[in-house]
Amino acid sequence: MPIRFDKIELMRVQIPHEDPLVVSLTVAECLVRRVLIDPGSSANIMPRVTFDRLEINPKELKFTGNLLLGFDGKRVEPIGTVELMVRAAERNLVESFMVVEIHPSYNLLMGRGWIYRVQRVPSILHQVMRCISPDGSKVIDIHGDQVAVKECYLVTLKATGKGKAPTQSADE
Repeated sequence: MPIRFDKIELMRVQIPHEDPLVVSLTVAECLVRRVLIDPGSSANIMPRVTFDRLEINPKELKFTGNLLLGFDGKRVEPIGTVELMVRAAERNLVESFMVVEIHPSYNLLMGRGWIYRVQRVPSILHQVMRCISPDGSKVIDIHGDQVAVKECYLVTLKATGKGKAPTQSADE
């Protein structure tokens, strides 16, 4: 059964857009909204605030000697790592998260390792992650949430003190 993306599927997407793929996932038996799917990330990232909201026992954190390197070149030292069950597309996988003291607008970031292990194909244009069911009988989709993307954008604007979206382009 091949995985395909057709033009007709764009009817459920607000276009044009340049939105990242943001979904909801079940992590540690809790529904977590505003999960950024990032094929460019080598790790799954959990902000400390999400760790606290999931009410995970801090004793479950394991020391890691690894440092994270952001796209801005800054190094971030994780508080630790934690392994949690992630349920998506009829698959339950134990995933390792680097818990970091950051304040992003996203609640989790799922990296390319998870995308590979869950055997998903993300399409940012179509705002969907698609895979074949474990038994091979059907295609399963996790749709992106463009409203949540806009919420994240507003949170970022407030945090940076910008307050509202720019009204002029750089060319003007």
